[in-house]
Amino acid sequence: MDHPERPKRANVFMDANLEAEGTLSDVQMVRIRDISAGGAKVQGPAPEVGTRIVLTRGRFVIPARVAWVRDKQFGVEFEKPINVDEVMKAAGPAKAPDKPVYASALTSQYPSPPQEHGAARAPAPRPADRRPVFGLRIATSSR
Repeated sequence: MDHPERPKRANVFMDANLEAEGTLSDVQMVRIRDISAGGAKVQGPAPEVGTRIVLTRGRFVIPARVAWVRDKQFGVEFEKPINVDEVMKAAGPAKAPDKPVYASALTSQYPSPPQEHGAARAPAPRPADRRPVFGLRIATSSR
């Protein structure tokens, strides 16, 4: 018995966002492990087989259906064929910064609100070493 030729698959390690239909949870970050024009193997919290999902990577929004689940990996079948090369070139979801950003760092450039009459305000302590990063100033501790 002849089987149709399986589409060429690319082994990858790409981040994407996943939103499952009918869930109350937020969008989850998953990792695409291999991808073809018709589907992908995804690593992350697995929805049930048959669940409709949406994978998002950069400007690409890819509706799909969960076809199989094994441990923390699952396979998805795309509703329409995709251009694998274009999706691979797209930027993945934004990641959390390596260092924490403190609220004081985000607001240090703005003047303090006006004070009520007669109220004295002590100046806020400022770390000695502040480096600008992408237009933000991140407080660092000296060791």
